[in-house]
Amino acid sequence: MRISFVKLGQVMMLAMFALVSPVSMAEEKSEVGLWESFIKDKYFKGVEIIEDKTVIELTTPYRAEDAAVTPVSITAQIPQTKDVFIEKVYIFVDKNPQPLVGTFTMTPEMGKADLAMRVRVNEYTNVRAVAVLNSGEHHMVTNFVKAQGGCSAPLGADLAAAMARVGKMKFRTIEKSEEGYNLSQYMVSHPNITGMQLDQRTRLIAPAHYVKKIAISYNGKPILTAEVGFSVSADPSFRFFFKPEDKGTVTATVSDSKGGEWTEEFDVAG
Repeated sequence: MRISFVKLGQVMMLAMFALVSPVSMAEEKSEVGLWESFIKDKYFKGVEIIEDKTVIELTTPYRAEDAAVTPVSITAQIPQTKDVFIEKVYIFVDKNPQPLVGTFTMTPEMGKADLAMRVRVNEYTNVRAVAVLNSGEHHMVTNFVKAQGGCSAPLGADLAAAMARVGKMKFRTIEKSEEGYNLSQYMVSHPNITGMQLDQRTRLIAPAHYVKKIAISYNGKPILTAEVGFSVSADPSFRFFFKPEDKGTVTATVSDSKGGEWTEEFDVAG
């Protein structure tokens, strides 16, 4: 019995589809399932999450130039007022070994709940931001990012020098908005070791050691509190707004996973 080249081609195509299709479907399912069955249930079990961009927008690169320092920024679509404000922002990198990048507690004193940072991305994945309003509403934005190896990228050649700088901080105001809010940048020196990275000097995997909490206040009033993990890049740096009413002092307190704690103060003009 003869089989035409056309029919033979059709048979081969069906065979290839039978082999490839289940894998592709499984990948798509696991991508959804990771959020739905694990991450969402762990942090927001039983909570309705609205997927829209009416409260925040999320900006990420589609393909990161460096997976260890992938820029992520949140732009608030509403102002921070005493009556209505963004109370918390959660940032997730779904496929990271530690998916929760951080929980950021906002205050009306910020004026605007914008936030920018650099994160590690370990493989092609969804990056999510969930904003929680003071009313309890949850709003989520999701972007897909192509990056690999961010959590296992080798440490710098001189880890000892990096450890000698641990806890050193910088704070500066970059510009002032028309509404009088200061766009500010805060940075703390810390290698933020993931426990998956090679020490270039010893050629051994360095044990995890990373920043866990940063609390920033102005004249004693909380502005921003960040509870973070090793998915934040080395030397954690954040940009955010706040509105200084008078000349005062910004105080930042940092603690890490090995019990280290540091506090520093910065004078700010009103």
